Amino acid sequence: MSTLAGERFGQLIRLLSLREIRPVEVRAQRLGDPSPSGGEIKLEWKQAYADGDPFEVPPDIRLFRPRYEFILRQGAFEYFRQTSIFLVAFQVSDVPAFTELWEDEEVRKAFLEKQVQRTMWPIFRQHALSGMATVSLPPVPLPWLT
Repeated sequence: MSTLAGERFGQLIRLLSLREIRPVEVRAQRLGDPSPSGGEIKLEWKQAYADGDPFEVPPDIRLFRPRYEFILRQGAFEYFRQTSIFLVAFQVSDVPAFTELWEDEEVRKAFLEKQVQRTMWPIFRQHALSGMATVSLPPVPLPWLT
């Protein structure tokens, strides 16, 4: 991120306060059994947002709806899939300043890909571990974000 974008990102963050994180959908699917003989387990995860995010709740709340998919594979065999969708609400202290900063693509991308991701990761990790337990699979710890 450029120095200017970094400064603008800092300005954006200072305008926001986290108000709520609420799961709205959690679906864990056991698609089969991992081989007892072992084999490398591969983790795959994706983060996406609903079209139109952030959703505005006038006058000063912005809602994001991140969706996380987590997949476990042993070789090419997919044996677990978890989908979690959350509602994340931020209060905006200065709506015109937020709107101006949000138009900066580099700042917006950093916020969505880094800030929200880092905020949500511990919660999503717990959801994925709970999902594995719900369908009677041994836990596979998710890595730290780097």
